[in-house]
Amino acid sequence: MSQQSGRIPPYEVVYSGRCLEATRQLLANARARGRLAEITQAIRDIHTRLQWIPLDFGEPLLDFANLGIQARIATIAPLVVHFGVDEARRIVYVSLPFDLLSKSGL
Repeated sequence: MSQQSGRIPPYEVVYSGRCLEATRQLLANARARGRLAEITQAIRDIHTRLQWIPLDFGEPLLDFANLGIQARIATIAPLVVHFGVDEARRIVYVSLPFDLLSKSGL
């Protein structure tokens, strides 16, 4: 998709190494418990929202005005994601691993 088309480009979503490793472990655990499809879909849905509507996804936690970043939290059951949005640069940072909702069974 080019910017010449007049469409707003998606946000770049940057995952930390810690988040990626924890996600691999989460997927392995989900596979072992027969819930791989559910967890994979939740991760895809989270990623899509982070790319396209991060400021409409979830709830704001803190504004780091001096950095131009808003910290937010959002849920797509059974996962919770903490992320930061740099609107000016169109970058979303996910540095912490996904949390599981209590009683998620994973």
